[in-house]
Order: sequence, then structure tokens, then C-alpha cells
Amino acid sequence: MRKTERIFTRKDNKKISLEAPKNILFMITLNSQLRRFQSLFLFAAVILCNAQTSKEEIFSDIRKTGGVYYVYPNPASTPPPPPAGYQPFYISHYGRHGSRWLINDKDFSGALEILKKASENNALTETGKSALQRLQHIWALAEGHNGDLTQVGAMQQKQISQRMVKNNPQVFEGNSIVTAKSTLVPRCILSMAYFTNELVIKNPKLQLNMESSDKYMKYLNHHTKESIDFRSNDSFWQEEKRKFKQETLQSDRFIKNIFNNEEYVYKNINPEKLIEAFYWIASDMQNLETDISFYDLFTKEELFNIYQGINYQTYVNDGPSPLSKGLVKNNAIPLVKNILEEAENYIKNNTNGASLRFGHDGNIIPLLAFLNVNGMNKEETDPKEVYKIWNTFQAAPMAANFQMIFYRNKQNEVLVKFLLNENEVKIPVQTSRFPYYPWQDVKAYLKKLTNS
Repeated sequence: MRKTERIFTRKDNKKISLEAPKNILFMITLNSQLRRFQSLFLFAAVILCNAQTSKEEIFSDIRKTGGVYYVYPNPASTPPPPPAGYQPFYISHYGRHGSRWLINDKDFSGALEILKKASENNALTETGKSALQRLQHIWALAEGHNGDLTQVGAMQQKQISQRMVKNNPQVFEGNSIVTAKSTLVPRCILSMAYFTNELVIKNPKLQLNMESSDKYMKYLNHHTKESIDFRSNDSFWQEEKRKFKQETLQSDRFIKNIFNNEEYVYKNINPEKLIEAFYWIASDMQNLETDISFYDLFTKEELFNIYQGINYQTYVNDGPSPLSKGLVKNNAIPLVKNILEEAENYIKNNTNGASLRFGHDGNIIPLLAFLNVNGMNKEETDPKEVYKIWNTFQAAPMAANFQMIFYRNKQNEVLVKFLLNENEVKIPVQTSRFPYYPWQDVKAYLKKLTNS
């Protein structure tokens, strides 16, 4: 999308003619135009980053209502070449695991049993019978897969890895050193394995160190006791969340579309719990290799309303909500300190390679808020307004990843570019050449944030 402008000057020994001033004037004018273009571009970038999300935007791709179950949105374009004279040499990365099954297979079986019992009592509509048949088919695949990585998730990690190498080949040349660390959860370990395997296929000489150990959980998946207490079920904000979610889960239409017997529903069905169960099931289908969908059971408005409740809960649990007074986003401090330490080691040792880290949505969301990536540190107290300024499908879709690409020139000057889900993003550090930031300024910003 963005083009790198280059102006080439002559290096021969020919005398400059009397017409030279016109050329100089042209170059001055061109440079002035480029500066104006750059200013306009930066201004546009800021506007886009601060733009509110609309209901219409979410309706345009209803899968976004899945929030953290939104399937990874592949980047729409290839990145521009690095600035003249610079080459990438190091990448610092934190990635969420790829697409997964629902955390508990009872999320499937619970809804299945409710519909089976209703079928036995002739309480299902034709739509309800169709939903039951689809659930039975999915359950045959889902049983036993409690939060496991899906084949879609494996492919996501492979493709992100392939694009990383393609866009930054110098980082992975020769005996480059790559470290990969994962939390202890199998879907994260497998995500790391699929990702790094692509690197080794591309360059068998790569020096790869891959680990999953409790040793690294202190920064890969850090949660203070205070933040855990804040998220507990008896925390002061939970009652407002409960009532807001209850409002978003109201849908007589949904229940009447599934069941044909109001008395049976009154005696046997918890409408809110069933609607939410089907919301999760419908949302997860995009993460499987299947054509089965449950979106026809909902209206777009119903999905949007349910999403609002779930999104608000995640915003407070893991994001920059003012209710937490920084407790949650500050969970990222050990991770940012690790990012700083490893980057400095690669820079000082003049080494090429990458630091890869694999974890969860509850880790990358606080990281983005703590760094204020693309304005993801915005605060809102009204649950109904949160989706306008903060969304889980933007911060942590499946396989979400945050990358810092480091570039170096022959004078050992270092620039860094930030990517969220492989798209260029900004941080609140001054730069005259966005999307590139002077590392010294970024380092100072990170140290100030972490008080290190």
C-alpha cells in the first residue's frame, strides 16, 4: 500500500550545466510535496486508529461477533520495502495460539442434550430439528477436543511463519538464532511447533531453541494476585456485567424459532443459557474445516447484542477498562521487560534472528493495552459504548500476533516497526518516518512504562 520514494543523484564527474538550478528547484519542490504527503499520511493513520467501530462494520462480517473466536484475518497487502540502506535483522514476536475448539466439549454436548430431550417430547420446530441434526454431526467431531488446536489453527501458524520469512528473509539467513517459548498448554505448544517447523524447512541451518516450561510462564502468562482477585466472581463490577449480559441475551424470537411448546420451555429450558451456548457454538464453526453453520438461528442484531456483553466482559477482564485501574494491563510488564532484554542482546551482539513467544488472548490483550498500540488503551465505563472504542476481534482473533521488526543500516542505526496481525500499527512515540521508529526512542518509552 505504501510506497518508498527514492531520489537518485548522479555520481559521474560531468560538469553541472547552467540549467542545474531548475533541477534543484524541482527536487526541493518534490521533497516539499513528499513531506506534505507524509504529514497527510500520518494524520490519516492517526484518524484511522482513533476511528470508532460501527455496528455496520460488524454486520459486514458477522463472524466478528465471535470476538476471540474470530478466525484470523489474513493481511490484505504485502508490506513495503524497508527504508533505503536498512535491512531487517531481528524480530520480537508474541502470538496467540491458532484456532481452537471450544474450551470444554460440554459446550457442545450440553446444547445437544437439551435439544435431544426436546425432540423426544416433540417440542422442536423444523428449525430446531435441523439444529439438532447439525449438532449431532459436529459432536461426533468435537467429543474429546477440549480447547484443542484445529487444523485451521495449524494452517494459520504455518502461513504467518511463511509470510514472516518471505517479508524478512535476512532475519532468517545462515546460522541465525531463533528462540521459541510457549506456555504449557498443548494448543500453544503445537502452534509453536507448526510455526517453527516452517522456519526450519526454509533454512535447515537455522539455530533453533524451542521450549515449553514453567520457567517462562512468569512473563508469557503473568497474572498478579491483585488482577486475579479483580476478575473473581465476587468482584465489585460483576453485578453490572451480569445485568448487561442478561439484557443482551434476551431473545424470545430465538427460543420460539427452536421450540414449539411454550409450556415445555417454561419447565425445562433456561433461555439465556441456551442462547449463549449456541452463540459460542456458532462462533466456533469458523475455526473448523466444516461447512456447517448455526448463524441462521440468529438475526444479526441478536448476534451483535450478545457480542456486546461478551466484548464488555473481555474488555474489563483483560483490557484497559478504567475499572481495573491498570491492574490488568500491567500484567504485561514482565513480558515487556523480556522484549527489551532480548532485543538489546541481539542488537549488542550484532546477531540476526527472532524471539518467538506463544500464549493466549489473556496475554496479548494486556500487552496491546499496556503499549497503547493503535489506541488500544482507550477507557470507557458505559458497557453499551465499549464496542465503539475497543473490540476483541481486533485485539485478539485466533492466532493474533504482535511483531516488532528491527532494521539496521551500515552505521548501526536501528529502526523498529510494529505489526498487529501483520498490519502496520502505531505507538505513542514521535517519528518522522512512520511506520518506522528510532529504537532509542522506543526503548526509552518501554523503559519508562516498566520503570526499568
